Order: sequence, then structure tokens, then C-alpha cells
Amino acid sequence: MDLLAPKRKITEIIHSLRSTSMTSAELTGILGLTFYLRLLYFGQYIDADVGNLGYLAWRMAEGEVLLDLEGPGKPPLYFMLYSLFIRLFGPSVLGLKLFGAIFVLMAVLAIYWVANRTYGRQVGLLAALLFGVFSSGPMVEGGGVNLETVLHLPYILAIGLFLKASMSGRVRWYFLTGLCAALATLVKQVGGVLFFIFLCYGIHERWIKKGPFLLKQWFYPVRKPRHLWRGWRKKCSFLIDPVRKHLSNGVEGGVQSPALSNGVYRYILLAGGALLPVIGMIAFYSFHGYTLNQLYDSMLGSNLRYIHRGHQFTNPLKNFSSSLEFILPENGLIWFGTMFASAYLLWRIWHNKGQPADRILIWWAFWSFAVLCIVGTFFSHYFLQIIAPFSVLTAYGIVTAWKWTKSLSILFRYVVKGVWILLLGIAIIIFIKNDYKYFFTYTPEEKTMFQYRGLDGLFDVYGIYNIVQQDIAFHIQAYSDPTETIYVWGIAPQIYFLAQRRAATRYRNNYNMSQLVTGNGLKALMDYAPVMMGDLKQSHPVYIVQIFPLEYLQEFQTFVRDHYKVEMEINLNVPPYRIRLYRKSRDIEVIPDAR
Repeated sequence: MDLLAPKRKITEIIHSLRSTSMTSAELTGILGLTFYLRLLYFGQYIDADVGNLGYLAWRMAEGEVLLDLEGPGKPPLYFMLYSLFIRLFGPSVLGLKLFGAIFVLMAVLAIYWVANRTYGRQVGLLAALLFGVFSSGPMVEGGGVNLETVLHLPYILAIGLFLKASMSGRVRWYFLTGLCAALATLVKQVGGVLFFIFLCYGIHERWIKKGPFLLKQWFYPVRKPRHLWRGWRKKCSFLIDPVRKHLSNGVEGGVQSPALSNGVYRYILLAGGALLPVIGMIAFYSFHGYTLNQLYDSMLGSNLRYIHRGHQFTNPLKNFSSSLEFILPENGLIWFGTMFASAYLLWRIWHNKGQPADRILIWWAFWSFAVLCIVGTFFSHYFLQIIAPFSVLTAYGIVTAWKWTKSLSILFRYVVKGVWILLLGIAIIIFIKNDYKYFFTYTPEEKTMFQYRGLDGLFDVYGIYNIVQQDIAFHIQAYSDPTETIYVWGIAPQIYFLAQRRAATRYRNNYNMSQLVTGNGLKALMDYAPVMMGDLKQSHPVYIVQIFPLEYLQEFQTFVRDHYKVEMEINLNVPPYRIRLYRKSRDIEVIPDAR
């Protein structure tokens, strides 16, 4: 009998508790830093995309289900989740920023879980720190509340669950992987790139077996698969039992089958998990009167036209290089760290030393970057989707390189560590020099105006536009009744959300008239102009914000001139140069200080 066994057991428990406490404290610090960096940007003005999502969520919370019918639209999960938040706390810009921050904090924990499970605690904590800081960077619009803010969580969880599934072979992990991947896609369409990651990993896994491709080997298992969920076994026995009978050869014990580890059976389960939320989304919108064609065009068809236009309207290579000019000073560390770690992992894989997790993470980084090139336009927030895989790989590269130096002689060890610390220090200094003023010096207006250095490195025209739209929205809110409607003749849907006024028509954002979407905006307008004019004549909005020229649509020009008068005119030195605010003629005299 080992008398020292209880003492060793107690020592192990104490060591485990100490390790857990230290990890919890470090994670709490990382979460606090991440929230603080985002808190500094809570005053920044929201843009059209974020305002449009806020409006969709606000109307859904009020019982009105809307879509971006004129496209290119966004999948519905973001504003569905935010609508629940609005029901609890009400609609506000502050609430919208807090909603996004909560998802980022959960994503920090998710990235720690993935990295810790794959490469250990040190890599997990460093990856969480890198992700928390760089996903909040101003150059990639990290302080905003764009779609990527919510995309992070299911995007990371899908990879973590796929890693867990690949290692354990459990049925439920494949199913949950598909579920999370579909949820990521329903936040933003680029989340669908996860399925390319799963497919490429499966093809590569089959290829390295160096065996002939036999379909029966993919479907026909040798041993009985692990059980499905116990709670559903009896309820679904009429479906499960025939499958179990077909797949089993009578071997007991619940040992994983080759159909799960090598075959396509696991991908059938993954696809089943992915289909559930998609079917639910289609059923929900069908119940509210939308057709399949409307759903397809809003969430996919119009976005495919946007991608096609991106390659026509811009030079993708020039656009990409110009984007890198101002994001690399901010997050160059994780770009170069990813290159180093990827090269090392690829070397290990080539020499048959790599693990399945290495291949999954390499595919994750590759496809997260490759999907950027599909669109042709490289807006800064598009780069947010690469922060998660780049953070994990960079953390792994730093920790591995540091450990590798221990195998060197004392002299070389200090030289290599010195060089490594110097490179890290330079990257950190460049980051601080580039971003310090955005975090700690600029006012909310300056943070909005200088978000990009797009015009000869001076200021962002789009930022000025967002500031003006907020001023207009607050004026409308002050001089109109909440029951009245408004209409924005242009691309500024944030006005509806900021003013908390309903749009007078379902066709409210005019995205499809943008040069980024079409080469013929007037032709695109004609697709929905009759319905739009019918809605306006029926509701007679109290305010009309004119951004586009009235001459674009003759019927609309006549309608405005007959029933409205100019209440405010704003002249700008940048496009669109002039914005007019019209109010219904019979109401114009009740505004004592109309400008």
C-alpha cells in the first residue's frame, strides 16, 4: 500500500487550483484590457452599415420584420440577437456598442480555449492577449460594432469544436461544428469559408493515408460508432436503430469507427447541424411573408453582384496594397508572426511531424485570408476575420521560438533571444506610435474623421459624412413625433436608428445605387421605384433627407416640390457637397428655429 499516495493527490489538487487561479487572474486582466480599449471608442459616430443593422434590430424588437430588399443585404442573426438586447435595455448607440463588446469578450475566451487546447496554456493566454488588443485596433475599425464583432465568436467556436471532433471522433462535436459554422455564416456570409476549411482538411486527411479511394470505405464502418445523445435515443429510435444496425458489425464498447474518422459520415452529421439554423431562418421569414427569391437576392444574389462589381470598379491589387499601408503599422506583429509560425508548421507537416491541429489551423489562416481576395474591395473591417487565426499562430510562433532557444549554447541563446526581443519591441513600438493618438488623444469627432487617412493622408471623407448624418438625425428626433415616419433619399440608413423614427417605405437604404454595387444606379432604382413611391404617397413622411439629386427620379422630385419645403441645408466641401432636409409644407411653420 502506497502511504504517500494521498499526499501526492493533495499536492496535485493544490497545484491544479493554483494554476487555475493564475489563469483566471490573467484572463480577467486580458478581458479588462480588451473592454477598456473598446470603451475608449464608445463615443465614435456609427456608420451606415452599423446604423442599418441597428434599425433592423430595433424594428424587429417592435414586432416589424424587415430585410434589405434592395441589397446587398446582410444575414439576419446579428440584428436578431441585438433585437433581444433591445428588448432588455432599449435602443441606443451606447447599448449597441456594449452589445458588440460583450461578443468580443466572449470571443477572447473562445480563442483562449482553442489555443490552450491545441498548444497549451502559455500559447492560449498569449493568443487571447493578441486577439483582444488587435481586434480592438482603430485601423481595422475594431472599436466599431460591425458584423465581424459578432462573427468572431461562432467563427472561433466552429474551429474549436472541429478540433475537438477531429481528436475525439464524437458524433456530437461534428454536429455542433456544423451548427456553429452555420451561425457564423448567418452573421456574415464570409463565415461560410469555414466549410472550405473542413472540406480541405478532410481531403488532405484522406490523401495522407496513401490508400486507394473506395467509396465503401468512407461509408462502411468496421466498428460500432459512439452513441448519439442519450436523451434522444429512445425518442428517435425508429430513425437511429436502422442506421446503427447498418453501420454496426456487432462489436461492443462504443469504439470510434473509421466512418467517423476517415469517412464522409462525419460530414453528413456536420451538414445536418449546419442545415438546422438555415431551415429555421427560412421558415421564420417565410412566416412573415418573404419569399425564397427575396431571401436569396437580399443575402446572396445581391452580394454576388457586389463582388463582381468590386473587380470591375477597383484594382484589387492596388486596393489591397493601399489597405496594408495603414493596417500593417497596427497589426504587423501578427502578420509576420503568422508567416513564421506557418512556415514552421508546414515544415513539420512536410516531414510528417505535424499534428491534425496544425493542419486545421493552417487551413483556417489560409482561407480566412483567401476569402478577402474574392471581394476585390478591401475595407479595413474585412481584415478583422483574420485576427483570430493570426493571433493563435503568432502566439504559437513566439512561444515555440522562445523554447527553441533553450536548446542552443549559452552564447547563441542570449543572442537569439536578444534579436527576438528586439523584433517584438520594434513591432510593439510601431503599434503604440501609430494607435496611441486614436485611443487616448483624439475626440470622438476626430476618431471618426481620422479613422482612415484616405484623402492624401489628412482625413476620412466618410467620417465627416457620418458626423453630419448624426446631427441631422438628432434634429429630426427633436422636431418630430415618434409616431411619424421619415425617408432618406440617399445612403444613410443610420439616420432612422439615430432618430428612432420608422422609415416610410421598405426600400429605405438605396445600397444598390452605390458605385460599389452597380455601374448604373438609375437602372437599379427603377427595380423598386414604383413600390417606393406608393409607400411614400401613402405615409407622407414628416421629413425627407435629400442626399441624392432629386432629378434621379422625376416622380419623386414632383412629390417633394409639391408637398415639402426646405428646413435645413448643409453645404460640404466633400461629396455629396450638399444635403437638404425637407419637412411637410403644412408643418413647416411650427418649427420656431428652423434653419
